[in-house]
Parts: sequence; C-alpha cells; structure tokens
Amino acid sequence: QVLLLDAGDFFQGTPYFNRFHGVLEMKLMSQLAYDVVTLGNHDFDIGVQGFMNAQQHANFKFVSANYDFGKTPMAAVVQPFQIIEKGKYKIGVFGLGIDLNGLVPQSNFDGIGMKDPFASAAAVIKELKDAKCNLIICLSHLGYQYEDKSKPSDLLLAEKVSGIDLILGGHTHTFMQEPTKVTQPDGHTVWIHQVGWAGVRLGAIEVSEHKMNFLQKIIH
Repeated sequence: QVLLLDAGDFFQGTPYFNRFHGVLEMKLMSQLAYDVVTLGNHDFDIGVQGFMNAQQHANFKFVSANYDFGKTPMAAVVQPFQIIEKGKYKIGVFGLGIDLNGLVPQSNFDGIGMKDPFASAAAVIKELKDAKCNLIICLSHLGYQYEDKSKPSDLLLAEKVSGIDLILGGHTHTFMQEPTKVTQPDGHTVWIHQVGWAGVRLGAIEVSEHKMNFLQKIIH
C-alpha cells in the first residue's frame, strides 16, 4: 500500500536530459514504479511535442488541475486528478503548476492556458469529496513561500483552500527538516512538505486512520 509521487521538474537535473530528451527519466521513473506526478516549468523545456515523445515511455499518471491544455496533444495524457484505492483508502491526487509565463518560452507551451490555482484546487476537491475520497493529496509546483505573500504558494494554498490533507511541493527546492502544519478555521489540518530537489532526499510519510508519521531519508 505504497504511493510514489513527484511534484514536478522531473525532466531536469543532469546532462542525461540534454542527451535523451526526457526518455531516460520516463523509463527510470517507470522502473521505480511512480504512481502519479505533476508538471513543473522545466517539464516544458522541450515543448509540447518533446513532452509527448518522452511520455510514451511512462507507465505512471500525470496530473495538473490549473493548466488548460486545450486542443494540444497533452490534453489526452494529463488529467486534473487521479483516484487511487489502497486497501480501505480512497485517495485523490491532483496537481497544481506555477504560471509558466516568464519562466518558459511561449513557444514551448503554445495552446496551454493558465488558470487560477486556488479556484482550480477548490473545484477538484469538490469532485474528489463527491467521489468519497478519504485522503486528498495535492502535488504542487507552486513553491513553498515567497517574500510577496500574495503570490500563490503552498502555504497560501493551505490557508485559503479547504479540504486538502497533504501538500507535497516543489519549485522552490526547499529542504524541510519537518513538515509544516496549517490549521484551518474549521479545525481541519493541512500538512505541507518539500524535500529539496534532484532526488537528494526521499520523503516518507506513513498515513493511518489516526495520524501521519513523517520520516526523511537521505539518498547517497
């Protein structure tokens, strides 16, 4: 009953990407048995067609709730969320991505629109609750926090959108020694965690009916 998840930018980090254009990453992540991943800005570094060529070697799911893929080929392979059953748990996993404007050349994401991440999250959470998910996980590439407190971030997401149990983040490459706990006005608890970048650390979270235990393992 294990889920292996990634919060984006899985394409970049080593010269292998420049040589194999994402195919090697997709093959290795498939062998590692990833379940669900979301998209980071670097996952558009070879454009829509480059992504589509590489994803043919993936046997895991892609999620993004606030990217509108329109009529691009990515609309067929990236869904807003996935529902996975593990034992008696029904787990909803959805993704949120950072605004690509200014981070990625426009030609690399032609035809893809950016939607408000918080409104997108709220809409997806309603669907997951209607589907009777008892654990909701957000894979976020918004970034943990910014000096501009109004910029969408994991912390702001936890404060403004109700219904998420766990936010696993990326983009800001934040090495957290322990998760951040956010208690919402209704008493619901949201946990936020990020484990840096480049696979230096693997975060392990054990979920039971009564609690979550957070472990952190360093990969050498």
